Amino acid sequence: MPLRFDRIFLAASFTTHSFTVPMTPQNPLDHKGSFKVNPFAELLVEIGQAKLGGSMRLSHGESRSIIYFRDGDVVFGVSNARGNRLLNILLDSKRIEQSRLSGLPQCANDVEFATMLVRENVLTKDEVDAAIVQQIEKIIIDALTWPDGQWHYSPLVRSREDLIFSVDAHKLMMDYARCVPAATVFARFRSVQERFEKIADVGANGYLQSHEDYVLQRFSVEPRRIEDLTLECGLPENGFLQTLYVLWLGGMLRRHDWNAAFSENRIGAIRGARVSLVKQASKPAVEMNGNGSKAEPPAVEVEHENMAADEQPQPENQVLDISLDEYLARVEAGKTHYDVLGVDPRAAVSFIKASYFSLAKLFHPDRYHREPAEMLQRIHSAFSSVQVAYDNLKSTDTRENYDFKIRKDLETREKLKAQGVKVEEGEKVDSKTEQGLENFEAGLSLLMDEEYDRAVPFLGRAAHYNPENALYRAYYGKALSYDEKQRHKAEGEIQAAAKLDPKNPKIRLMLVEFFMDNNLLKRAEGEVKRFLELAPDNADARRLLTQIRSAEARTQ
Repeated sequence: MPLRFDRIFLAASFTTHSFTVPMTPQNPLDHKGSFKVNPFAELLVEIGQAKLGGSMRLSHGESRSIIYFRDGDVVFGVSNARGNRLLNILLDSKRIEQSRLSGLPQCANDVEFATMLVRENVLTKDEVDAAIVQQIEKIIIDALTWPDGQWHYSPLVRSREDLIFSVDAHKLMMDYARCVPAATVFARFRSVQERFEKIADVGANGYLQSHEDYVLQRFSVEPRRIEDLTLECGLPENGFLQTLYVLWLGGMLRRHDWNAAFSENRIGAIRGARVSLVKQASKPAVEMNGNGSKAEPPAVEVEHENMAADEQPQPENQVLDISLDEYLARVEAGKTHYDVLGVDPRAAVSFIKASYFSLAKLFHPDRYHREPAEMLQRIHSAFSSVQVAYDNLKSTDTRENYDFKIRKDLETREKLKAQGVKVEEGEKVDSKTEQGLENFEAGLSLLMDEEYDRAVPFLGRAAHYNPENALYRAYYGKALSYDEKQRHKAEGEIQAAAKLDPKNPKIRLMLVEFFMDNNLLKRAEGEVKRFLELAPDNADARRLLTQIRSAEARTQ
């Protein structure tokens, strides 16, 4: 039965699923971006067809997932969503009954839980493995439905050898591609000049629909343009593009001349880097659980580059064939630093450096000191622009900051809109509003990673810049609540947020949970009852009220 993608499932809980990922230094081979630019499904195809390994961290709001790859295949995945826990997968699929779990040892995470189920003869290893595959598929499906979010790919963080599972991601993505709105698919194509070719080793696929199989048969191993294929197939343009999208996400076609996330240079650098296994996560190889048994080792292995500096790939010597007038025209018309330097936004840092030094050698103002004053002024101004561009792009850190700023304006507007902040079309986003959003995102990320002390100043600045933003005030209070000395201030911030947006269930229930955490059960009960008067059908509020009354009964 085909999987359904017509609903969006979002995890919106502070309770994090138990998985640990080692914090490794940013590596030059790492790559990151947003789903608005590179949708998750397309990233899966790129990694698959490039046969890359490693991992990809995914985030959307409070939801976090990590997908692991070997030779392009999805082999493992973890998520902080409660619905994606292995226990829930087993219960929902009727593989196990809740009563069967009574008396079994407690486990810290899904890996330990899976091992325990086999050890205690609750399930066979094959049954557990099948459930884990279903769990990984659900994590992928959830991420495919996220309308936006961030991704961070690292080739150096991989799953353990005993955590390799066979997942048919292509089938999931074909179902997804068939359900994507036609207008969205249309926007994912750069032009009708894009080319596709059939992957030579692709055999018959019983999962294809008749019109999809018909289009696939129009391909040979030679690349063909969309424009030519549209005329030959005789299908409506939107229907034809959707079919192409299904075949491409299904791993049957290779795509050319498009805006890929992974450039050929980057893929070559990842493949060429000789890596060696150096450690398993950041903890000792063997830990002891509270009951004295050995803990499961971390779920990931961390690798690092083992490449001497003189072995690093270098750009070819560049010979610039550009006149002074062409150079000035390009720099003066450039909208981005990449335009100014005349490099592709996906170019390697080493290539950007080589481009800069070539320009400096040819067009340094000292070479043109005899030019008329007006021309010399243009040359000086252009070279200043080149220097500024190079300063912003010459290192991975500065380049990432700049790339973020390029995308930030559009993304900021979308995020502010999602938070209920109105920004008129064409109106410049107020600097305080923008700074508030930046600090809120940084603070929320730290809060999700349980780095509460580090989160406080960021969320405090967000609330300072936008004191009328209820969400900022609420999360600032949430971060403060982890410090016993700040709990009075924490309550004040969450109370202020609730007054600003009294119908927001997340904020009102955050206040209820604050009272519960501090054993103020009467106040918690009063708050949840007041909220239920506004939203009598809110299931989370009713669940909390039941918990409060149970806790009160135990204290009597």
